[in-house]
Amino acid sequence: MPEPVATARIQGSSKLESSRHADLEAVQRCLAGDREAFAGLVERWQDRIYGAIFRMVRDPELTRDLAQETFLKAWSKLASFQGGAAFGTWLYSIAVNQVRSEMRKRSAKKYGAPVSLEALRGADDERAFDPADAGPGAVEKVATQEDCALLLAEVETLDPDHKEVIVLREFQDLSYEEISAILEVPVGTVRSRLHRARGELRERLSGRVL
Repeated sequence: MPEPVATARIQGSSKLESSRHADLEAVQRCLAGDREAFAGLVERWQDRIYGAIFRMVRDPELTRDLAQETFLKAWSKLASFQGGAAFGTWLYSIAVNQVRSEMRKRSAKKYGAPVSLEALRGADDERAFDPADAGPGAVEKVATQEDCALLLAEVETLDPDHKEVIVLREFQDLSYEEISAILEVPVGTVRSRLHRARGELRERLSGRVL
């Protein structure tokens, strides 16, 4: 009789494979001209993408804009998706690049006028994007409300490289390999950044979280 842990791993792996297959099938339908298939992909991924972006920028309005831009870019670049990586990994990569681009713009304009969110939208983009609030992540489930607030405040102050790996690992529960593909860095770099980010957070929070 299989061990419970082994059974859970097999079931989890099977579920992931099933989800990946469904994503690839939807992509193929999109490329064949089925727009409804892309709507299904958006519905399946929008909460996770919204949650990842929100924990990087901590601004609901900006998060909605960047999440919408992520899916618009995914739609426009869909023909370039080769299927070598999971669709979700590819989508997270786009989201991270959208956040990086926005942060660069804001940094460049730090002492000037604030960035206009409307200016970041395409001329043909009038659709509302209002996903449900992001649910609790891996860290939030085990932390008290007070500790969670402290953690989020400190995560916000991390260097961008460290913030990315913390969000993707601790809040999105992605594997080292997935994060490596998303950020386009070796797995060893992911582990190193995560180790340093966790150490920095532990030091700031006196070991209360993580």
